[in-house]
Amino acid sequence: MEQFDLAIIGSGPAGAAAAFKARSLGLSVCLVEKADIGGTCLNRGCIPTKVFLRAAELLRDIREGELYGVAAGEPRFDFSRLAAWKDTVVGSLRKNQSAALLKAGVRLEEGEARIEAPDRVSIAGGTVITAQAILIAAGTVPARLPIPGNGLDGVYTSDDILGGGDSPGVPPRLAIIGGGVIGVEFAAAYSAFGSEVTIIETLPSLLAAMDREIGQNLAFLFKKRGVKVLTGSQIGAIEGERGALRVVFSGQEDGGSGVPAVEADAVLMAAGRKPYAAALFAPGILPALTEKGFIALDETMMSSIPGVYAAGDISGGAFCSGLQLAHAAEAQGNYAALCIAAAINKIAAPPPKPRFVVPACVYTTPEISSAGLSLAEAEREGIPAIAGKGVFGANGKAALENMERGFIKLVFHAEKRAIIGAQFFCNRATELVSWALEAIEAGAAANCIAETVFPHPSYGETIAQAAKDALGRGGL
Repeated sequence: MEQFDLAIIGSGPAGAAAAFKARSLGLSVCLVEKADIGGTCLNRGCIPTKVFLRAAELLRDIREGELYGVAAGEPRFDFSRLAAWKDTVVGSLRKNQSAALLKAGVRLEEGEARIEAPDRVSIAGGTVITAQAILIAAGTVPARLPIPGNGLDGVYTSDDILGGGDSPGVPPRLAIIGGGVIGVEFAAAYSAFGSEVTIIETLPSLLAAMDREIGQNLAFLFKKRGVKVLTGSQIGAIEGERGALRVVFSGQEDGGSGVPAVEADAVLMAAGRKPYAAALFAPGILPALTEKGFIALDETMMSSIPGVYAAGDISGGAFCSGLQLAHAAEAQGNYAALCIAAAINKIAAPPPKPRFVVPACVYTTPEISSAGLSLAEAEREGIPAIAGKGVFGANGKAALENMERGFIKLVFHAEKRAIIGAQFFCNRATELVSWALEAIEAGAAANCIAETVFPHPSYGETIAQAAKDALGRGGL
């Protein structure tokens, strides 16, 4: 039975980041992964999804080519070639991640892990290791709504489509249950591939956790591109068989569509993800869980079991505003490693609890991102705030790239004059949000942002426009 300073369960962004940080602090580390190195993000999430969205972007660019005098005709799309390229990209990144972990001196073990005691982990196949501390970074699994027919043949999750197993290819009609990040990104991809896409969302808007205008603008663009958007829709059941499925609404809750059901060849269940913490523990030692089943943590990311920590999605986005995102998980993994190193006396003292400003990104066209507080969130928290908005009607970069619709919204503390939030609905939004992170962390003042000289032509020019709008509205 081998002894380590730290045993990590799961090799996604949280687990890998913790492993690298722990090794840099001198800890011996064993990382246990039941499937593929890289976790959901690399193998069944962020990376393969963005490969699909890159293909969708290329298809849109080719179809718009005649605007620029580039006539290529209707492109021929081969989903099997795309799937093969996705596997190539994922395989290359996975190989590089494994090599980096091994080079850092991390011991890799493959197999299902179970925590038998606060200092002992068993691995399927008979291996048992002991450790001074255990970090759970096992992520989450796709959630299926508790409705009749949720497991029918032809009803898929994102893991099914992206993980290299059963896939619908490009179905003529695709119904997507869920209008959150997963749902809208798949809608953007598959509508470009040629599927007739319908998004069914129970809440009143798409991307309901973000600024209200974001969901409204995205729904407008989706409808313009032929995607049907049914919000406020309550689903009663899924019926039929693969190739001939029906998503049936309960009562009259059909989002105002006036139809009793959506006909589809395939259904994507994109209703979020859920933890499966209980499966990781031997009977009798389950730690305290939150109401939604995530592992509850103290300020050092330790569970109710001394010496057992958690990071990443299985923590429910602890310290990260509840956001279950790869970059949030990586930040948590780094911090957990520091806390563990302090607990086992490898460093002098534990660091203070971090204050993470975590960006949220959606890779549709245009892209969407946000950081800090929206105006509605600030009001709910009792923070006096005012927002300024910049639109892209007169932005040269947006015009020459034929961006149909977009805006930037900045939120400022009405008394302190400092920026506290930003929302982007435009091309390059997932890059522009990095500016917002620095500005929010620094507490940049509205007048300083308004006076910043941004390059021309650029999307950044509209940042200054949004700040000027806030100054004009609120007399900041």
